[in-house]
Amino acid sequence: MSKHDIRLRRQRMAARGSERFRNYGAVLERHEKELRIRKIVRVFSFLFIILIVVMLIIIVVRVERKSEKKNTETGFVHHKNQEVIFHPIHQ
Repeated sequence: MSKHDIRLRRQRMAARGSERFRNYGAVLERHEKELRIRKIVRVFSFLFIILIVVMLIIIVVRVERKSEKKNTETGFVHHKNQEVIFHPIHQ
């Protein structure tokens, strides 16, 4: 090994943070961009989950209303306490 190689090797091993990352500004910018993207993805994920939950609630409510209408037409009425009461329809 020549003296030049030995000197380069020493510099490489003794390098500190700022010397190792000569493009520290670019690395920092990339890190900030990645953090922003993570925040945006997290926010949209939560919004999507909330949207799905709201849609499921709306669907369940509509199905329950339709089933109540059908039951009142046939003479059965479902109350909130889950009891089924029969009321015959007079024809």
